[in-house]
Amino acid sequence: MGSEGVVELLKEFGKTRGTSDWSTLDADTARLIRRDPFAFLVAVAFDRGMPWQKAWRIPVEIEQAGCLHPSLLASMDESELVALIDGLAVRPRYGAKQGARTLSDASRLVSERFGGDASAIWSDRSPAETEKTLQEIHGLGAGIASMATRILRDDFGCFRGQEAQIDVKPDVHLLRVFRRAGLIDGDSSNEAIRVARRLSPAFPGELDWPAWRIGQQWCHAKAPDCLRCPLTPVCDKRI
Repeated sequence: MGSEGVVELLKEFGKTRGTSDWSTLDADTARLIRRDPFAFLVAVAFDRGMPWQKAWRIPVEIEQAGCLHPSLLASMDESELVALIDGLAVRPRYGAKQGARTLSDASRLVSERFGGDASAIWSDRSPAETEKTLQEIHGLGAGIASMATRILRDDFGCFRGQEAQIDVKPDVHLLRVFRRAGLIDGDSSNEAIRVARRLSPAFPGELDWPAWRIGQQWCHAKAPDCLRCPLTPVCDKRI
């Protein structure tokens, strides 16, 4: 079946996602991020180098401190933001100083450029435009920006008809699955993005969640559980 078979099974497995990711969040986090676009922005901005459920908890902690408002955060200087982050029960992976830069950039972007409405970053805009804007936030790179647009499409109904602009996020899990399944030869992020665009041109990002989940749940770096993996009938098993 080759590459086409791998892609077909990835897409089929992707249909099982549903609300499974949201169900792993605590109720307060899920509610806040679903109703508050700025909370979503802060969550994805910190979603690097740590379990995503913990990163997405950070805006809840900021709200409980009475500070989850872009204009308020934009008015705070670096020392105030560092103190705020240091006082949270859940803190960003890269420390309070780096976190303060990220939080400052996000709040200033929303407050000064988008009238205090974080959803204006993606509403009535293309995925490409949205990703470019998101990458203005300190620490938020192309991969996280792609992930954000894919989540906005899948869970918030954005970008319908513009899916061709949404790429995969080539993290370690996706790269490992793509390589072992024979879709790419090495661990090149650019190659993974190109392959996803070629094999799933209508929506490259459709391969993102299933590959990530398979890498996280079965295709481990050590001792992969190939017998239980959804890709086992078509995977090259380049281990």
